[in-house]
Amino acid sequence: MVVGRSESELLNNNDLQLIFGKSRILIVGAGGSIGSAIAKRLTKAKISEVFFLDRDESGLHALALELSDNSASQSDSYFLADIRDRQGLGNIIETIKPQVVIHAAALKHLTVLEKFPREGFLTNIMGTLNVAELCLELGVQSFINISTDKAANPVSILGKTKKIAELISEEVFIGSSLKQCSVRFGNVFASRGSVIETFIHQLKNDIPVTITDPEVSRFFMSQNEAANLVLAASSLPESGIYIQNMGQQVKIIDIVNRIGNFLGVKPRIKIIGLQKGEKLHEELFDGLFSSTKFNEISRSEYSLKTGLLLEAKSNQPINNSESVQIIDSLVLKYSSK
Repeated sequence: MVVGRSESELLNNNDLQLIFGKSRILIVGAGGSIGSAIAKRLTKAKISEVFFLDRDESGLHALALELSDNSASQSDSYFLADIRDRQGLGNIIETIKPQVVIHAAALKHLTVLEKFPREGFLTNIMGTLNVAELCLELGVQSFINISTDKAANPVSILGKTKKIAELISEEVFIGSSLKQCSVRFGNVFASRGSVIETFIHQLKNDIPVTITDPEVSRFFMSQNEAANLVLAASSLPESGIYIQNMGQQVKIIDIVNRIGNFLGVKPRIKIIGLQKGEKLHEELFDGLFSSTKFNEISRSEYSLKTGLLLEAKSNQPINNSESVQIIDSLVLKYSSK
């Protein structure tokens, strides 16, 4: 179960073998929560040619140990690189020659990026641009960009940079036969940096649990469900933005009480007010969406606007204040449908 609803499997191991069994797949950001979940799902389905890239050597090492009981340094499937480094990234993609690239690398901690927006610009926007353009230049057949529900009508730096990343994923491949899509989903349980980690720490140590608002609610899904969503969306033939129906949003205060019951403690709750960039309730849709062959997944066509790439490249921020101005300007000019 995923917080009161059944978990969506979407594709079984045989399905994954039929779709990806003959593909060379590169997971960018493989050491993170979503990247590693996708890696584990493909490994479980015995997909043989999967490669893993991350800038975090500890994350790569942990993933290698979990998948093969060996160090990342003992395998030719693991690569250490930063998506901000276009040359290094290009060397690796050219070496691997993948048919499918799953781009899961991002900075995703909402409140941290509010404080350091330039980092969000450099990784989530320029890093995505590097990955996408190199995929186009080096003959990749399919590009899957991992996005977030916070990209729908965004108000945070995280949401705005991921919205721009969606638009970049659109514009880079206009006129190309390369299949590309962005996949949005909500909060993932047990992901690194998740608010759930904070709640568990606070409850175990008898610290007041900080909640922004008694009514605040979010969409939740498991890591395995998130991986299945990405792989199912990448199997669909059309480009666009894909979103999974995740049922009703769940109140954060209810999540805290459930965790408290599980741990056998009564939460002491402290209301601190909505933080900068936070919404009371998240959204998934900010345009017209249509059905797909998966009942649980909807698709939106891209807006096919151009000009974002040139403007993003020519407006490199030198500090956090300038970063906010540039990010806001790009979202305002290019995200409206």
